[in-house]
Amino acid sequence: MGLSTTITAAIRKPGSSNLAKRLRRAGRLPGVFYGEGAEPQTLDLNYADVKTALTVDPGNRSLFTLAVEGADAFPALVKDIQFHPVSRKMLHVDFLRIRPDRKVTVKVPLTLFGKAVGVERGGQILQSEREITVAGLPADIPSSIAADVTPLNLGQTLHLSQVALPENLTLVKTVDLPVAVVNVPKGLKADAEAAAEAAPAAAAKAAPAKAPAKAPAKGDKKK
Repeated sequence: MGLSTTITAAIRKPGSSNLAKRLRRAGRLPGVFYGEGAEPQTLDLNYADVKTALTVDPGNRSLFTLAVEGADAFPALVKDIQFHPVSRKMLHVDFLRIRPDRKVTVKVPLTLFGKAVGVERGGQILQSEREITVAGLPADIPSSIAADVTPLNLGQTLHLSQVALPENLTLVKTVDLPVAVVNVPKGLKADAEAAAEAAPAAAAKAAPAKAPAKAPAKGDKKK
């Protein structure tokens, strides 16, 4: 589930930008959390731990358990991350405290499984959507959602509405996007077109020749 990854944090006193720079040089990451029923608090987080939670650990990449020093752990959404424009290192992270009994809307990674029929015939599976947006209680949000592509034949597409969701989740969408397609490679397409063009000639060649008309025998008269 999305809450399988815990991020620990210490409360820090608000300070100047110079203080934030010193934290970063020490391998720390400034942050803040806020939400219903809680005063905003500035955080001191371990940079490596946050990076691992966002990129390596199993679980949803935006929904975590936030364990703040001196307080109970609680579910939290990553609402915003500020990155350095050149190095792309994280500079600051915002967490939104959420209620366990209230639904949230989050993006969940989409994975594909099975070998498509079209792939068996020489096609290539292409995935166009890597995440889908769903709504559900925090404890029901999975680390990923898997879609079966086995039935797809050459040129066929799997759409968003065809992805089977886990129980208690609903799809949040505006359009029925294609998420995967079995592409027909150019070489295979050319072979198929050549075979289609050759079929009429082959059929004509294979057809039996018509027998020549039989000349009437001498003495035969038309009645």
